[in-house]
Amino acid sequence: MSDVPPPKPPNTSTVTLVRTSQAWSQADSAAGFVLRYLAPMRRQLAVLLKSTEQADEGLKMIIAHLVSAGFGDQEHDRLRDFLLLSIRSAARKRLREIPENKRPEIDFDQLQSDSKDWLRYWREGLLERAWRALERIEHADPNRPLYSVLHCATANPQATPSMLVIQIATEAGVQIDEPKAAAILAEARRMFAQLVADEISETLEKPESADVRLEIKTLGLGKAFSGIMARQ
Repeated sequence: MSDVPPPKPPNTSTVTLVRTSQAWSQADSAAGFVLRYLAPMRRQLAVLLKSTEQADEGLKMIIAHLVSAGFGDQEHDRLRDFLLLSIRSAARKRLREIPENKRPEIDFDQLQSDSKDWLRYWREGLLERAWRALERIEHADPNRPLYSVLHCATANPQATPSMLVIQIATEAGVQIDEPKAAAILAEARRMFAQLVADEISETLEKPESADVRLEIKTLGLGKAFSGIMARQ
């Protein structure tokens, strides 16, 4: 699941844009931290190298380098920019390993931090992580089926409350009445927005609320925060 929940009516729900002061470049294990983002990296490498097998080899090179050298001593800002540089480097190295007559042509000048495809892969990767986090919350407390309710509402945004209750019971096996479904849906939307904000702030070196807001706009994640107040 990588969709953004549909917009909702204004309410008083609030999220905190920055809840961490931990810089990603100071993670205990650079390789371990980057493993969270293999999906968007693999997609980008596969497009560049025209091969999922070559993409996997490129990922092995990136992870091996991070294991031995960490994030390095250079100044960092956004993790997605750092990883894009790593992807470019790995792709160049893989090209040298491919026979010349089979080498794909790559326009590296098109692979920039604001590349439409890279931003899309990154956005979908962050959303997928937020969905998985919401699902884990539900598994820890089945009495609050946050993931199931939001999943159903997102898949069928035109559903009425009564339709939503039926859909949740059919697809998730969760029996709730309409008032509880509405309350859980509002909580789930707020929680999902908070999880997305957390994902973004964890990929910024020195996250400030303004930086998180800019990243939300750049990545096209505004729908996840529709009707939700954001605070520092």
